[in-house]
Parts: sequence; C-alpha cells; structure tokens
Amino acid sequence: MIRNPNFLVHILRELSSSPAGVEINKDTDPEIHNLFLSKGVIVKNNFVENTSSNKISLGIAALSCGADVFEICKILSWKDFEILSSEILKFHDYVVYFNYRIRNPTRQIDIIAIKSKIALVIDCKHWKNTSFSSLQEVVIKQKDRSVRLGERKEILGVQSLYPIIVTFLKSEFQNIQGVPIVPIQNFNSFLLDFDTYNHEFFVI
Repeated sequence: MIRNPNFLVHILRELSSSPAGVEINKDTDPEIHNLFLSKGVIVKNNFVENTSSNKISLGIAALSCGADVFEICKILSWKDFEILSSEILKFHDYVVYFNYRIRNPTRQIDIIAIKSKIALVIDCKHWKNTSFSSLQEVVIKQKDRSVRLGERKEILGVQSLYPIIVTFLKSEFQNIQGVPIVPIQNFNSFLLDFDTYNHEFFVI
C-alpha cells in the first residue's frame, strides 16, 4: 500500500504544467505502476501523456493514498473535468454541446448530451465541498436551468431532459430531489445503467 501521496501529487503537478507529458523513471516502485493501472492512468513506454483522463485519474489515485483534497482540486482545472466528462459521453454515442447559453435571464449549462430524443443536462463540479446543503443548492439551480432549457425541446429535437450533477469527489448523497449525483469515476457505469434507473430521476 502506498502511504505517501507526495510522488503522485508531484507527477500530477508536473503533468498539468507540461503540454507533452511526464516521463516516469523505469526504476519507479512497481507498486506505483500497479496503482496507475488500477486507477486508469495510461503509461506508455514510461511516459504519461498530458490528457484530461490521465490528470483526473492521477488525482483520484493521489486521493486514495491520502492526498489533500483542496490541493488536488487546485491543480486540476474545471476544463479537464468537463473534457473528461464529454469524452465518456461521446464513448456512449451522445452528441455533446459545451457551455450552452440560455438568455432572458442568462444561464449557462456546462454540458448537454443528446441521444435517442433524450438530453442529459450536466453540471460538472470539481470542488471539494460535497455537503448536503452545497449539493442541494447546486441541484436547485441545475433544475431551474434544465426547466428553462426544456422550453426549447423542439429546437433541440428531444422529448425528455434529465438534470445531472457530475462530481470529482464521491458523496454520501446519490440523489437529491430526483437529480443524480455522480462521481466521475462512476460516470461510465451510470451511463451504462441509465435506462434501467432513469424512472427514478427528475425529468422534464
């Protein structure tokens, strides 16, 4: 078990500041390579490429070893988080739109993902606060944005809209007011099972 997360935090910080990526010493503890593999960090020829997926996975690996949440959230950008979320959605054949704006009054939606007449209206949160009160406030705002977006169903070509919150950290709350709270590491399985559980979710 890796007890000191400093090496992982160092790699994450280097990766975030290096466009090409970071080389990992071939003599690095095999346990670290095993951790990378288990957390989805892709290492090719002892090299970690600068991708949003690698950075998010490294952050999760560092947290699992005891890294400070606030420090990790400072290193990762909200853009990394949005890009990774969108790539997972595209893998599941969703058409993805970023930063969609609604006017009068102005509202911005992080991601709209559309497939089979269904739109997922996604708010990406990569901060550390996953308390009930904070998430409830986020949910209320996201439901409001989704309801306003629902007035444009015909323009979007959809029949149903589901507001969703995707978080960097796991939360004890999986569903607030019918809006699913999904940690990024569970997002893929959430999409796989969406048709099974969507009857439990708030829908517009």
